[in-house]
Amino acid sequence: MSTASAAVLAARPVTTAHSRRLQGVDGLRALAALWVVLFHIHAFSGAHVGLIPGLDLFLRSGSTGVSLFLVLSGFCLYLPFAGYRNERFQTKAFLIRRCRRLLPAYYVSLAITLAVVLIAGTNLGLASYSGWPAVEQLLTHATMTHILFPKTFYALNGAFWSLALEWQLYLTLPLLIIGIRRWGLAWTAAAAIAVNVAYRLLLFLMISEHRVAADSLLATAVLPNQLPGRWAEFVFGMVAAELYQAGVLVRLRLTLAVPVMVALVGVSLVSVGNQWSHLLFGGVFVLLLAVVLKADNLIATVISWRQLARLGTMSYSLYLVHQPIVQALAYLLHSDAGLSPDVTFMVLISLLPLIVFVAWLLFVSVERYTLTSGGDGVRPWWETAGARVASAVRRPVLALAAVTSDRK
Repeated sequence: MSTASAAVLAARPVTTAHSRRLQGVDGLRALAALWVVLFHIHAFSGAHVGLIPGLDLFLRSGSTGVSLFLVLSGFCLYLPFAGYRNERFQTKAFLIRRCRRLLPAYYVSLAITLAVVLIAGTNLGLASYSGWPAVEQLLTHATMTHILFPKTFYALNGAFWSLALEWQLYLTLPLLIIGIRRWGLAWTAAAAIAVNVAYRLLLFLMISEHRVAADSLLATAVLPNQLPGRWAEFVFGMVAAELYQAGVLVRLRLTLAVPVMVALVGVSLVSVGNQWSHLLFGGVFVLLLAVVLKADNLIATVISWRQLARLGTMSYSLYLVHQPIVQALAYLLHSDAGLSPDVTFMVLISLLPLIVFVAWLLFVSVERYTLTSGGDGVRPWWETAGARVASAVRRPVLALAAVTSDRK
């Protein structure tokens, strides 16, 4: 083993023996998910948390936890192909793995959410659909096209929009791989970031020229959050994967990285809502990821905490289920029980373990079977059920065919 390879291995965070997952990365997933949950608790409660300076601003900024997820996606998806290994990439195999990993839990949560909305949506403060609008919501969400339209962007489950964005990133990753093979990662990443900046600038000009209404959902959510508007964060993660594989992060100077990160955090929080804030947050999170991957510092130790990493393993389930639960509980506490926004906020915080428990139910019943290194070799229940149904259907058909053959 070369000295460089040994240094890279030494720099990696402690991983679980069975899954070989990077605990620091899982810890960051947990932080991202919890930040988004706190953001929705703050938003739906309507509270203003002013007791601790900066806390209200921090909570209002929680939607940018999506930026951290995008950086981590770029890192994790490109890591197996970093270090001149991109010839391994096969588009078909990659997309099949993504479907198997993400769609089962998503479709289960989508079905449950739609059922709750149809049955008791009005009573829980959720959206109410019937007839064709309900079918429209189902079709757009099932095909991940709900991100394209204002009336479906935040519908059913306000957190679902980012899953469609992730799929846009997955579908364009093969294009990035082609670019990397021909021109290298640096030029390809620079081109993607340039597209991101140009797209946001074009959107800004369209709004300034009143081609798109400034206060419309199209301008504030739909158009900014399409692939060209969020490409940079994903690419930042890919660059981090290349640097990690090359052992560059081992030589990262924390005395420089941490102050820069703290300064970027301040600027990013102040600029929340600005069209360029996603780039700033992407910079913050890629630096944070680098510090965690360096692994020889207090920040990495805290974020790699085993319990936090375990929560990060099920962060996808938490992300899928939390928003409708928070919205419904806030409605019942505020509207039905008559609690003030601040009290509603505190009660929702105390109910956070309940939200995590519901996410755990989805995780153990569905998501854990989709982990590439999880499941302990046990087939998912839906595959077993499908095989049983197929067998039950096949038996009478074969029996009928045999009887018909005998008569002939």
